[in-house]
Amino acid sequence: MKRGFFVRTAAFLMLAAAFFAPSGAGWRVLQASAASETEMPAAPPVLISRSEIAPIPAGGASQLTLTFQNLGKTPLKTPVASVTPSEGLSVAGGASSFALGEIPAEGSGSCSLQLSAAGTAAAAQSISVELHFSYETDAGSAAGTASEKLSIPVAAKAAAVQPSIAVSRSAISSPISPGEEFLLKLTFQNRGDVAADGVSAVVTPSESLSILNETSTFQLPDLLPGKSAEIQVRLRGAKEIASENQSLSVELRFAYESAGVPTAASQSDRINIPARASAADPQKTASKPDAPVPNIVVKSFTYGDKAVAAGSSFPLTVTFENTGSVKCENIVVMVDGGESFTVSGGTNTAHYSALGAGRSQTQKLEMQVIPTAKSGAQPITISFKYEYLDAARRAAVTSDVRLTVPVSQPNRFQIQPPPASEMEEGTEGELLFSYVNKGKGEIANLEAELVGEGFVSPARSQYLGNVTAGGSGSIGFALTPDQAGEMKLTVKISYEDADQKQQTQEFPLTIKVNAFTPDDTFEEPEEPQRSAFPWKYAAMAAVVAAVGAAGVLLWKKRGKAQEGEPLENWDWSNSEEE
Repeated sequence: MKRGFFVRTAAFLMLAAAFFAPSGAGWRVLQASAASETEMPAAPPVLISRSEIAPIPAGGASQLTLTFQNLGKTPLKTPVASVTPSEGLSVAGGASSFALGEIPAEGSGSCSLQLSAAGTAAAAQSISVELHFSYETDAGSAAGTASEKLSIPVAAKAAAVQPSIAVSRSAISSPISPGEEFLLKLTFQNRGDVAADGVSAVVTPSESLSILNETSTFQLPDLLPGKSAEIQVRLRGAKEIASENQSLSVELRFAYESAGVPTAASQSDRINIPARASAADPQKTASKPDAPVPNIVVKSFTYGDKAVAAGSSFPLTVTFENTGSVKCENIVVMVDGGESFTVSGGTNTAHYSALGAGRSQTQKLEMQVIPTAKSGAQPITISFKYEYLDAARRAAVTSDVRLTVPVSQPNRFQIQPPPASEMEEGTEGELLFSYVNKGKGEIANLEAELVGEGFVSPARSQYLGNVTAGGSGSIGFALTPDQAGEMKLTVKISYEDADQKQQTQEFPLTIKVNAFTPDDTFEEPEEPQRSAFPWKYAAMAAVVAAVGAAGVLLWKKRGKAQEGEPLENWDWSNSEEE
């Protein structure tokens, strides 16, 4: 009985915990149960289809029937169909929504409408159909929707070919003379299969002809296929006609309909007109050769006696000359130092009003070499811009002249020899040289060699490679003197500087070599002695044993004394009890 009571109590507590804890599993179970009870049933499915129709001709109309089939078990109440046609179609009558009667379960309903196709409609068209209805559920009335997109065939109009318009002129009895006025009739005929609408003609005469009409643009009527139109153009020949071949350029602009869409088009043509050229005047037509183009070249330039050092300034003197036969005017001279040079104060541009044929001019500039400039020949460009007169016409000329100036990077490669030192005969010593490249260029192929006698060295020569600008390092030689006294030797260090010139530095050294001195404190190592019997430890063990035995006898004697026997009568030599 007690056990049933406890079980019922535990079940009640668990139910209460689930009820009062909204985030607990019990609350979620209650929620899921409530949701399942209120969930609405799905709307009945509806199948939407259309009747079979022939392609609607572009610009025509056709009757269409839409069928709505209820595939569910619930009737569709108050159904309303909405039709949305694509861009090339429209619904006749102005209404795009249709009310249908109630559609029973597994039954169908329909409506009819008339579709019209635009004249420019393409072949691929469609309509979007949407059905709105209501249906009954256990919880009451509910709303449902079904939609479908149906394709509608359209017979689109074929694209037309741009019409070709032929242009012709009236007959000309004789070539046009200089200054003569005449009337010319131009005829335009449409030889295409479609009409040309809004035709306009723009007439442009050649150089020796001019139009006397108020405008050079003529408006023509619409040209149906095979039809023609005419315009009259009044022309006049120039006082001097240079060529017998004159012409009129005609540009036609019009529109035509292709697949029901107005399309813009254009066409150009040329009409030949014979003319009588003017008599040639020998004095006017005599050919005169063009004057030769004058050239300005750098005759000479100086920059000093030798190569200029990087970071230094130098005077640049340039002398240029007009080598032509005509005068040069409005001369502008510009100096471009490129990546290695710059103008040290002042401007790099100078102006001269004129320079006669065969004359020269000198320009001086203070230049500076950029500290990081590379060694070797570096370019400087001198640009000339000037004008000259050729048969009363002014012509402009531009020319560039390139100079080269040698640049040298200062050699700032420093080597520090070792201080004076002493060595000992037969003992290895060391010589250490330190170096640093303080220059702006690279030092290449650094080598060191030890030259002399009276010593032994494992490596008398070394190759250390290249040293970049700002780089440093050391050169070390190990050597062993053969005999005491003064030992003379030379260290030769060679390299290529930033100008790629071979440089060699020699360092003669005199080293004092002390005689070999043996070490007096050196002792021969003693041979290890053989291990002997440990008598010392044996003696100590015997003493400890004797002391222990005496202690035991004394303890026994004291025991007997307690029993009544005097201590002095006890036999010390006999320690065993009888």
